[in-house]
Amino acid sequence: MTLIMFDPAKHTDILNQTDGHISPCASLKHPYALGASLYMPATRHDIWQVVNRSKLETIDSVIVCLEDAVSEADVPMALIQLQSLLKTWAQHLERSEGDRATDFQRPLVFVRPRHPQMLMQLADFEHIELIDGFVLPKVDMLSLSNWRMACQYISADSLLMPTLETAAMFNPLHNQELAVALQEGFDQAVFALRIGGNDLFAALRMRRPHNSSVYDTAIGSLIYQLLGCFVPHGFYLTAPVFEYLDQPTLFMQELTHDVSLGLVGKTVIHPTQIPLVHQAFCVPASVHDEAKAILDSEAKAVFKYNNTMLEPATHRAWAVEVIERAQIFGVVEDGVGQFG
Repeated sequence: MTLIMFDPAKHTDILNQTDGHISPCASLKHPYALGASLYMPATRHDIWQVVNRSKLETIDSVIVCLEDAVSEADVPMALIQLQSLLKTWAQHLERSEGDRATDFQRPLVFVRPRHPQMLMQLADFEHIELIDGFVLPKVDMLSLSNWRMACQYISADSLLMPTLETAAMFNPLHNQELAVALQEGFDQAVFALRIGGNDLFAALRMRRPHNSSVYDTAIGSLIYQLLGCFVPHGFYLTAPVFEYLDQPTLFMQELTHDVSLGLVGKTVIHPTQIPLVHQAFCVPASVHDEAKAILDSEAKAVFKYNNTMLEPATHRAWAVEVIERAQIFGVVEDGVGQFG
């Protein structure tokens, strides 16, 4: 299995660029590129309009869902709709005379199959190679072997996003075992691990309270445990969805917490949430300056900067992530658009 890693020594061009909002690139992706992620049931007829950016121009990633968002009775229609999407996409590229440069302006596109057997079915779909990868639902030690077998049928270039959302996630010993198993589990790269907040609440016979951040609930404690378990093994984790549209301030407070923990991407349920996600992931200028100072080849072992003690030996990994986040979301002046 390949983990998505970012080596600043190999990509000095990215470290020297800090402005703008980049588009996905086949040769180099960082999990921060997930940004605002939108789940769309495969039954919808407007997915191509989102992929080609004639709708939701600023969405960063799309997950075409064949699982929880599609009822069992609608699965056949959803599969037909997915095939139609792939055909339309391929025809668009043919009309562009094979010039895929325009294709880089699209969001990242993933498909979430219902189960491993469906993933094997999708592997035979014509033009399935156009998507960036697959979201694997409900991955744990019980289901991992079936997912591993199914992934043998898909391209080694596909990106995988296993989802942590079953009751097994509340067992730290299970998660330690799963972290090791995921490192060895697939030929494909694991782009990120998705935290399935609503399913984890359901495992506790709960739903997210209307007036609370996820970090004020039992799932918040679990997120800390998952970070401590999976990040040291090289994985990136995504932030769980915030499903209340009438709580924008609380949404921003939760996003600020997500970013501070190094989570990548946030699932959105409405276009009004997209700019808030982008705003939260922007890097304050003072933080960006500190990251650059840490990565400076002439930096001392320990030095004072902005009334802060900086130590490259221990702060380098943080600094690399800050620079990458700035490349994707940009740098803002301190205090501009920031929420406490």
